Amino acid sequence: MRLHSLTLRNFRGVKDRTVRLPALGTTVVVGDNEVGKSSLVEAFALIFDFPDDSKSTRVRDIQPVGQDVGPEVTAELTLGGRELTYTKRWLKNRSTELAVVESDGRRTAWTGREAHNEAERLFHEYVDPVLWQTLMVSQGQSLILPTPADAEPLITAVTAESGTPVDGASMPLVSAVEHEYLRYWTRGGRATGDYARSEKAVAAAELAAMQALKAMEEVQQDIRRAERLTLDLSDVDARLGEHLSTVEEVRQRKQATDEILLRRDSIRSRAETARARLENHTRTRIERERLLDEVERFTKIDAELAERRTDADTVAKAATETVQAAEAALAEVIELKDIRRTDAQDAERRVSQLMDQAELERLLGQQGELIDVRARIVAAAAILDKIKVDDALVAALEDARSAVVEARAALAAGVPEVLVRRLGAEPVELSGKGVEAGQKSNNLGRMPKELGFDESAELLVSGELTIGVPGQLEVTVRAGGEAATLRSRVDDAVRREKELLKKAGVKDVAAARDQLRKADTASAELQEARRTEKSLTSAGDPGERIAVLTARLGVDEEDGEQSGGKQAAVEGVPGQMSLFEEFASPLDTLFDDFEPPPPPVDDLAAAQRALDEARTELGVVERLLTDAEFAAQQARKAADEDRSEAQQARARSEIAGERLAAAVDALAVARKLLDDDAVTAAETEATAEVEAVLEELTAVQEQADAAGADQVAGELADALSVATRMQGERDTLRDALRTTEGRLEQSGRDGLATRRDVAELELAAVRTEHESLQRRAEAARRVYETLGRHRAEAQTRYSEPLQTRIEALGRSVYGPSFKVWLDDDLAVAEREMDGVRLPIEALSTGAQEQLAIITRLAISHLVSTGDGSVPVIFDDALGWSDKARLRDMGALLGRAGDHGQVIILTCMPDRYEYVPKATFIKLDG
Repeated sequence: MRLHSLTLRNFRGVKDRTVRLPALGTTVVVGDNEVGKSSLVEAFALIFDFPDDSKSTRVRDIQPVGQDVGPEVTAELTLGGRELTYTKRWLKNRSTELAVVESDGRRTAWTGREAHNEAERLFHEYVDPVLWQTLMVSQGQSLILPTPADAEPLITAVTAESGTPVDGASMPLVSAVEHEYLRYWTRGGRATGDYARSEKAVAAAELAAMQALKAMEEVQQDIRRAERLTLDLSDVDARLGEHLSTVEEVRQRKQATDEILLRRDSIRSRAETARARLENHTRTRIERERLLDEVERFTKIDAELAERRTDADTVAKAATETVQAAEAALAEVIELKDIRRTDAQDAERRVSQLMDQAELERLLGQQGELIDVRARIVAAAAILDKIKVDDALVAALEDARSAVVEARAALAAGVPEVLVRRLGAEPVELSGKGVEAGQKSNNLGRMPKELGFDESAELLVSGELTIGVPGQLEVTVRAGGEAATLRSRVDDAVRREKELLKKAGVKDVAAARDQLRKADTASAELQEARRTEKSLTSAGDPGERIAVLTARLGVDEEDGEQSGGKQAAVEGVPGQMSLFEEFASPLDTLFDDFEPPPPPVDDLAAAQRALDEARTELGVVERLLTDAEFAAQQARKAADEDRSEAQQARARSEIAGERLAAAVDALAVARKLLDDDAVTAAETEATAEVEAVLEELTAVQEQADAAGADQVAGELADALSVATRMQGERDTLRDALRTTEGRLEQSGRDGLATRRDVAELELAAVRTEHESLQRRAEAARRVYETLGRHRAEAQTRYSEPLQTRIEALGRSVYGPSFKVWLDDDLAVAEREMDGVRLPIEALSTGAQEQLAIITRLAISHLVSTGDGSVPVIFDDALGWSDKARLRDMGALLGRAGDHGQVIILTCMPDRYEYVPKATFIKLDG
C-alpha cells in the first residue's frame, strides 16, 4: 500500500487541508502543536473503520465544537496494484464514494454502503492488520518495541529470504489446529467449552450419587442411634429413681438439725454482745490511765519552760543595747560616704559630658544616611501592603480563567441553541429560566422578554424556554439532563474566578500579573534597604543615641528647631508619615543639625585625673562603710536570734500551760461520769460474763458437730444438683429419640433406595460421554503442542533474516559491535555493544526508542517488495536522542526511504535536519 494524498475538511480543528505525499522516500510533515498532524493518521483509520452513518463516539469527537458541519476525509492510495480514491463524510449530509482504477486502466465506482464494504474488503485483503499497527507509531508510542511474529507478510518475507519452510504448518493448518484446540482448552491450558461442561456434569453426577449413598448410610445410622437411645433412656430412668430416694433421706436429716443450728446462732449473738461490752469497758480504763499520765507530764514541762522564759528575756534586752551602739557608728560612716560620692559624681558628670560631645558629632553624620534608607523602606513596605497577589494566587486565577472558558465552551456545545425571529406584526414573548444569549447575540448574556419587528435572538437553553404568540401559539424548549450539570459547572467556575479576583483585589488576570511584578520589584528594593539599615544600626539606632546625648548635654528644643533639626515629611510615601514618627523616638528630630558647644577651658585628661582621685577617696570610705555595716549586721542578727529565742520560750510556756489545764479539765469531766474504782469493777464484771457465754457456746457446738448439722445443707444441695442434671439428661435423650424416629419415618416416605439407584445410572452415562470428550481433547492438545514446538523451531531458523537486517541498520548508528537477539515473537529481547549484553528494559529511554525505530525500518525493508507492504509512520519520535544520535538516525531514515514510504509527523523539524533527500511539508494553522 502507498498513500498519495489526504484531504481533511471540518475535521476537529482543520477547516480544509490537502497533504500530498511522495509514493517513495522519506516525508517530514512539520506543524505546530494542535495544527492537525495527528489528525491525518486518525482520519485515514476512521475512513476504513466506520461507515458514514456511524454514531460512534470517535466519529462525534472529530466534529468541530459548536459547528453543525459534517467531517469529511478523502484518501488517494495504491492498494494491491489498484489506484483508489475514497471519500467519506459523516454526521451532516452523509456520503461515501469509492473510485478504483485497475492496473489495465478499467475504472469502477461505488457509493453509499457498497463503497464502504468494497473499500473495507480491499483494505483487509491487501493490508495485514498486525503489520499496519506495527509500522504505524502513534504519538507517545515510540518507546514500544514491535512484536511482529503474527504479521503474515513478514513471516512470508523471512521464510522466502531464509529458504526455510514452516514444516508444512501453513497458516490454514495452524488456524484449524488452534481452533480445534480452543474447543476444549483455553490458551492457558485450562478446560473450556463442552469439555469443561462435561467435567462439571461428571462432578455434579458424582456429587448426586455420593449424596444418595450418604443418605442411605444416614438411615442405617439413625436405626442404630434409636436403639442406643432407647437403652440409654431406660438406664437413666432407673438411676434417677434411686437418686430421688437418697435426696428425700438427706432432706429429713436437715429438718432434724435445723433446731440445733438455731440455738447455736442465738448463743453466738449473745457472745458477740458480751464481747462488745467488755471491749468498751477496757477502752474506758485505758483512757483513764492516759489522762492521769498527761496531767503528771504537763505539770513538769510547765515548770521547766517558765524558767527558760525568764533567762531568754534577759539575754534579748542586752542584745538590743548592742545593736543601738553599732547603728550609731554606721550612720557617721554613711554621712562621710555621701560627701565622697558627691565629689566623684561631679567628676564623672564632667568626663561623660566631654565624651558625649565627641560621640554626638559622629552620630549626626550617620543619622542623615539612615533617614534616606528608612524613607526607601517605608515606600516599599507601603507598596507591598497594598498588594494581595502572590505566585500561588496568580496560578489559581489562571486555572480559574481556563476553567471558565472550558465550562462555557462545554455549555455551548452541550445545550440546545434556539434562534427566534419575529416576522409578522404579532408580538413574540420570551420567558423561562436557565437561558442566556448565544455567542453571536447582541444581548450580552440577557434574554429579551419580547422581540420587535424583524428582530431575532439566539439563545442557549440550559433549563426551559417558552416562546409565545399571545392567543395563537406557545412553544416550550427544555434542555436534557446534562444541561443542568453543564450550567452548574459554568456557575461554579465563574464564582470561583470572582472569589479569587476579589481576594486578589484586581479586576482580571492581567492586572494580577502586573501586581505580582510590582510586588517583586518592591520586595527587592525593601530587602536591599533593610540590609543597609541593619548595617547602619548594628550598634543601635543612632537617632535614639542622639536624643539621649542632646538631652544629656542640656540642649533646648527651641535651639534644635532654629538650627534646622526638624525633618520634613517624606515625599511620595502613602499617608505622608514622617520617617522619625514611624521609626524613631519623638525626640530624634529635635537636634539633627545640632552643633555641640565649644569645650570648656579644662580638657578631658584633666577631668579624668580629677575623677580618679575622687574615686580613690570614695573607695577608702566604702571599705570603712563595709566594716561598719558588717558589725551592725552581726549585732542585729544576734539580737534577732535572742528575741526569737525569747519569743519561742514564751510561746512554748503558754502552750504548755494550756495543755496542762486541758488535761486537768478532761480528767475532772471523766471522774464525774465514773470514778477510778468503778472503771476497774465494770471491766472485771464484763470479763466474767464473756467467759460464761463462751462455755455455753462450746457445749452447743459439740452437739452440732456430733449431729453433722453444718454438712447436711451442702449434702442436700449437691443431691438436688445431681437430680436436676439427671432429669436434663433424660429429657435430652427423649428429644433425640423422637427426632431420630421422625427422620426414619420421613426416609421411608422419600424412597432413598430408588434415588440412589437412579443417581448411579446417571453417573455411569455422564462418565461415558466425558471419557469420549476427554480422548478428543487430549488428542487436540497433543497435536497443538507438537505443531507449536515445530513452529518454534522453524521460527528460530527464519528469524535470522530479520535479525540480520536489524543488525545491519543498527551498525550504521552504533558501530560494528552492535548485535541483537530476538525472542519467539520476533521482538528484540537483548542488545550487545562493545561486548556488553543487556536486556531491553535496562537500556536508556533514548536507546529503546532508537531500537524500536530501527526494528520497524528493518520490517518495512523486508516486506517493501510485496503487495502487503505498508507505509512506516512516526508521530513525534526521536524525542529522547542526543545530537550525535539524531545525525546517525537521520541518515538511517533517509536511506529507509529508498525502499519504501516513510512518513514522519513532528512539531520539532530540527530533529530531522540530518535526513538526506527528505521531503518537508509545512502545515500552517
